[in-house]
Amino acid sequence: MREARIDVRNEVCQDPANKVKGVLDQLKEQNIQVTKIEIVGDCEKALAEVENFLINQGYIFETSGNESEFSIVVKSKEEKKIEELEEKPIEIIQKAFFLKDDKMGDGDLGRRLLDGFFAELSRSYKVPRYIILSNRAVFLAQNDIAKSLQILERKGVEILLCKTCVDHFMIESKIIVGKISNALEIAEVFMSDISIISL
Repeated sequence: MREARIDVRNEVCQDPANKVKGVLDQLKEQNIQVTKIEIVGDCEKALAEVENFLINQGYIFETSGNESEFSIVVKSKEEKKIEELEEKPIEIIQKAFFLKDDKMGDGDLGRRLLDGFFAELSRSYKVPRYIILSNRAVFLAQNDIAKSLQILERKGVEILLCKTCVDHFMIESKIIVGKISNALEIAEVFMSDISIISL
């Protein structure tokens, strides 16, 4: 048995999640048994990408430190739980999540909370009918969280972006998920029988 250490610091790694995936895949393919897998990094982007990847893949892990110097210890993988989840049909619940910001609360913690929320939601077999992005929330359709939103979109969630907001921030060319909508379409969702939940 031995330990594995994956270095995703800026100076040695430009694609942290992909590097972690490559090492974990290699360990599995070569049937290498390790007593500890530690991932070390030094920036907020790497932390968010690696944590989202581990969550989406069903890994159980523990993070220590902060965005400028963090350590993630991978403990195990919930293989059985994921297999059971994949066998269940997707159930679209008649609810709409309405977001006005690109984080859930203040600062870095608010961003990480929203990252984690959408990562978990993307793994669920129960998903909302709509996700509506307004004001600064439209940035979610172009950053790291967009990966989770893409999974949700494939599961049947309609992701609507406020056109006025997209135009205001001039980010239309960077949008990678969802549909740029208008006030009328969004108002129709609000006026329907669907439950609206503000995040």
